[in-house]
Amino acid sequence: MSKRILITGGTGFIGSKLVPHWLSYGHRITVLTRDPARGARRLGNEINFVKDFSEVTDKIDWVVNLAGEGIADKRWSESRKAELRASRVTLTESLVRWAKSSGQQFELVLSGSAVGYYGSVSGSTPSFNESSAPGTGFSASLCIDWEQAADALQEISERVVWLRTGIVLGQHGGMLKRMWLPFSLGLGGVIGSGDQVISWIHRDDYIRALDFITEHSLSGAVNMTAPYPATNREFTRALGNALHRPTLFPMPAFAAGMVFGEMSELLLQGQKVLPTALTTGGFSFQYPNLSQALEVVAAEW
Repeated sequence: MSKRILITGGTGFIGSKLVPHWLSYGHRITVLTRDPARGARRLGNEINFVKDFSEVTDKIDWVVNLAGEGIADKRWSESRKAELRASRVTLTESLVRWAKSSGQQFELVLSGSAVGYYGSVSGSTPSFNESSAPGTGFSASLCIDWEQAADALQEISERVVWLRTGIVLGQHGGMLKRMWLPFSLGLGGVIGSGDQVISWIHRDDYIRALDFITEHSLSGAVNMTAPYPATNREFTRALGNALHRPTLFPMPAFAAGMVFGEMSELLLQGQKVLPTALTTGGFSFQYPNLSQALEVVAAEW
């Protein structure tokens, strides 16, 4: 059955893949974007683009709240932290106000979050599932506040799901876009100890998991990660192999700290996050293994 769907972040790395996918199902899609003209050029004229929630006058069945400035795009100055918070928490609060004031009643809300919810650790233990306690640090507090903002939508929604997203792998975007050039030139290497864990998911599996959630009764937190997280050392080796390049240029921890400041926690620490809700629910990953996922991305780049 065709659904009326409102998507924030619809022109981003995940959204730009999700929108045409759901259009092919016959859904009617509205995308909130700062630049509707650019959105139309990128995604086509079948979509209703709006700059403000107040422009949405239709009854909406599903909300997909993916908007957010790239957390690793710039150093975490205080002003940058404010931008990250505004693009996630403040925007979600605006979504809640609009939805309640306009009398919306949603069937489903898929709201963004990240594996940073669990905090960051240096090694490969412990592992985290959806019932694990939140961590500490900026990434964790940002995710906690983001989820709490969306929690208010439970009053007017049949289901609310928090998408605790890992590193999403796909061509021409995400973390790989920043890594591709140095690794393709043979200049990549292990960061810090190399023992920190990267919880990742191929973008195609992410889209398939969203379909799965819409078709099943999952609610609450869902870890959007592949079943086999990898250490930074394993990730480095797998990416080098996918590109047929050596990985002989490590970045010591002190250098990462000097270059990236507080943001270096994203590089030097990680989380071993398991997709328990998805696997228990019966979801099957097309790309469960990192080497296979990276080889597919490399072939399509």
